[in-house]
Amino acid sequence: MVFSAFRLRFVQLLLVAFGVAFILFNLRESIHGADAPTQQVWSNYHDWDNFDAIGNETLGFQKVFAINLVSRPDKRDNIVLGSSVSNFHVDWIDGVTPGEIDAKSYPYNWDHGHKPTEYAARRAHINGLQRIVQERLASAIIMEDDADWDVSIKVQLQSFAHAVRTLQLQLRHNRKVPTQSPYGDDWDILWLGHCGVSCKTDLPFYLTPNDPTIPMPHRFLPLWRDPPVFEGHERPDHSRLTCTANDAACSMFYAVSYRGAQRILAALSVNPSGLAEEIDIGAQFDVSLGRMCGNGFLRCFAPYPSITGGFHQAGSRAKSSDIHEETGDGEGFFSWGVKYSTMLNINRILKGERTVHATWDDVDVLDVIPEEITMEKGAVYVPQPRN
Repeated sequence: MVFSAFRLRFVQLLLVAFGVAFILFNLRESIHGADAPTQQVWSNYHDWDNFDAIGNETLGFQKVFAINLVSRPDKRDNIVLGSSVSNFHVDWIDGVTPGEIDAKSYPYNWDHGHKPTEYAARRAHINGLQRIVQERLASAIIMEDDADWDVSIKVQLQSFAHAVRTLQLQLRHNRKVPTQSPYGDDWDILWLGHCGVSCKTDLPFYLTPNDPTIPMPHRFLPLWRDPPVFEGHERPDHSRLTCTANDAACSMFYAVSYRGAQRILAALSVNPSGLAEEIDIGAQFDVSLGRMCGNGFLRCFAPYPSITGGFHQAGSRAKSSDIHEETGDGEGFFSWGVKYSTMLNINRILKGERTVHATWDDVDVLDVIPEEITMEKGAVYVPQPRN
């Protein structure tokens, strides 16, 4: 009798083990195919904590900064009101004009073929990094004052935090360590808003499927980089990719850690011996930043497509940029790169309407209730070496 019970229990355990193995094998085959060059690893982020901190008034960082010229209070109005309806707080970094910069302060190898306004913009970002270091901030967001973001930005950032912490776990060979940040502690730059990114294709990447906030590809920001490609794996239109960034363009919205701010300040201003030439600091801020991501001086992560976008007030084209002198007839309000724009929905939000409207009329779902926007669990994919 005892023997029979033991045998029955053994058979039951054997069947359960066989069933689990069968399901996992078929799931992997259905996603990748037998000869796929990647291996899927399920994310175990549900074991972690701290994600609720992203719902606070600094989006899970210590501070949120926006760069704004004193001469453009209209743009400051946008950010103040937009952040208030999204329930996060913004501190300010004064923008810089060429006339405020003494010629002696230019780096010795600055390329004077660039516009003086491009160096002034770079100086404003460096001032932000200097402030992070001076105030000993563990991390901060720096955005430019024409930024726009989705009405569900906190949900988006929680999903991104799941992805980027899983990638950090993979890079540590699954060795979990305590973290003070919902985004993990092993990063220098989180390039949340960009106009093009390339990935380190030999490192793991993360896919979040069925993200309802992703625009269709023809609505992405104008891209200065080809879409990232991993051999043997295409990103489905409604999946958001998160990767270790090799390069990116545009510095409209990014997070930087204290360590990252120290390193960038060293590279772009203090200039330790040999470092300046290695990263070619004579370029615009975002170009130099991308180069530092590529050569390993910084550890950078980025989503694709970009999480944040930009906003243009009604009026002449000259209103849109304080770096480039644009000309042209007046235009209406518009947003780019964001499916459910906060700026374009401010009136609906202030009226207390439950739904918000999509930025464009050719999307799959025109009207959504922000509180009902949710993200699915994703998975990390590990490139497999070729024989």
